[in-house]
Amino acid sequence: MWGRSQRNVRKSRRADVLRVRAEARGGRFTPGRIVAALLLAGLLTLAGHTAGRGWAMLRDEVILPPRVFGVRVVEVFPEPTWLSRTEVVRWTGVRAGDNLLTLDLDRIKRDLELVPQIEAVALERVLPDTLRILVRERQPLARVPGVLPEAGRLVPTTYFLDAQARVMPPVGADRPDLQAALAALPVVSGLDRTALRVGRRVDAPPVRTALELVRLFPHSPMAGRAELVSLDVAEPDQVRVQTAQGAEVVFPLTRPEEHLHRWRLVHEAGQRAGRAIRWLDLSVTNNCPLLWQPAEPPAVPPAPAVENTIPGGRHV
Repeated sequence: MWGRSQRNVRKSRRADVLRVRAEARGGRFTPGRIVAALLLAGLLTLAGHTAGRGWAMLRDEVILPPRVFGVRVVEVFPEPTWLSRTEVVRWTGVRAGDNLLTLDLDRIKRDLELVPQIEAVALERVLPDTLRILVRERQPLARVPGVLPEAGRLVPTTYFLDAQARVMPPVGADRPDLQAALAALPVVSGLDRTALRVGRRVDAPPVRTALELVRLFPHSPMAGRAELVSLDVAEPDQVRVQTAQGAEVVFPLTRPEEHLHRWRLVHEAGQRAGRAIRWLDLSVTNNCPLLWQPAEPPAVPPAPAVENTIPGGRHV
């Protein structure tokens, strides 16, 4: 009886093991099941694509029809100085009739801000058919002599730098008015001409100091008393400023506002003495090495006219 019970238990366990193995074999992937899964995935992908196209068609033709929201007007504010309105509109990639509500404004903003003359852009949809573009152009502070590759040779040209030392392209020959307006900007010299790249920043510390001096100068104590002509940045630790009055002033790379004030003090001392600065080194902290321009000789009054007479009272 006990032996028979043991045999029944063993048969039951053997049956359970066989059943588990059969179930495991039945759960494995077979070629037929793989093909069916691939077909199902393809059908789902096709259905999603068709639904997407159907939604796009429904959106563009029924919900947001171009005949109602098609772009007809592109406004550019304010009127560009460096660029033309036509150029700005062309760089947006927007065409007449494009659906105003489906325009990718982030993409348009990104593309416009890649233009070297543009600093920032804001876009606005004005229903039903107007795209408004607000453009802030970069303001050039200084000119930089450079070279431009042309027909296999390097042609001298003039680039421009804004307050962030961003290199701006030369002005075209078709803009003589703009060329004349920018001719009064001071020149930053001492840079490697071949290193200038339009749209890139110049990261040299002397260049940043030179542009900060140009930016601060109209509001400094020296405004109206001197005129900046050029700023030499060839030295790594100083900036040499040349003025229209014939003075050379050496600036360190730090605290430009403080050194502009020191320049004013020396200038006033020279005025009291009747002298003008020829060379001034503001990079020395505890004194100001200085050379005055040669004093002008005192004006000599003209000699009085001498009248010669001959007998008979006639003048010669």
